[in-house]
Amino acid sequence: MTTIRLARYSLHCSTLGPGVRGVVWVQGCSQRCPGCTSPEMRDYNGGIEMDVKELAEKFDASSDLEGFTFSGGEPMDQAEALTELIEELRRRRNNDPSFMSYTGYVFEELQKNGLQSHQKFVSNIDILIDGPFIESQYANLLWRGSANQRVYFLTPRYKTWESRINEPGQGLEFEFDENDVIQWAGIPPLNFKENFQKLMEQQGVNVE
Repeated sequence: MTTIRLARYSLHCSTLGPGVRGVVWVQGCSQRCPGCTSPEMRDYNGGIEMDVKELAEKFDASSDLEGFTFSGGEPMDQAEALTELIEELRRRRNNDPSFMSYTGYVFEELQKNGLQSHQKFVSNIDILIDGPFIESQYANLLWRGSANQRVYFLTPRYKTWESRINEPGQGLEFEFDENDVIQWAGIPPLNFKENFQKLMEQQGVNVE
C-alpha cells in the first residue's frame, strides 16, 4: 500500500493549470522560500497520510476534470507516490487526463542530479513549473508568482499555451472543505494570506 503525505486536495480548480483540474498539495518541503504563501505545508510530520487509491477515489466524483496539478509542499519529495497516483488516475478515467506539477528545484538540476523517481515522475507529466518562489522577484504571471519560475511544456498537449505564459495570473478561488474551513487556490498577491486571515478572523471564519 502506497501512501501520500497530504496537506489538502481540491476537486475543482481553474487557477492552477489549463482547464478545470483536481489539485493535490503534498505535505513537506525543504525549500524554505522566504515569503512562502504556504509555510504550514513545510513540516514533514504535518497533514495526513492517505492511500493512493483512496485519493484517486476522491477524484472519481468529479467527471469534468481535464487533468490534475501537484503543488505543496515539494512534489519531488513524494515523486514515487505521485507517479503511482498518476498511473491510478489514468486507469480510472476515460478522458486521458493531463498532469502538471510545481517544484522548487530547477529543471536542469533534476535532469542532471535528480533521483530516478524524480525523472520517472517528470516523464509522466505534461507541464512542469520549476524554481523556488523568490519574494524579491514577485510577478503576477500565468500559474506562477515570481519571475524566475519557468514553464516547461514537456509534451505537445499544451504547446498552444506557450505564447500565453507571460499573461497575468488567473486569480484566486475559494472553497469550504468538509470541516467548513475556507481554503484558497491560485497564485496570491504579496501579503495576501496574512491580510485575508485577519479579515476572516474578524468575521469568525476559519481559514487555511
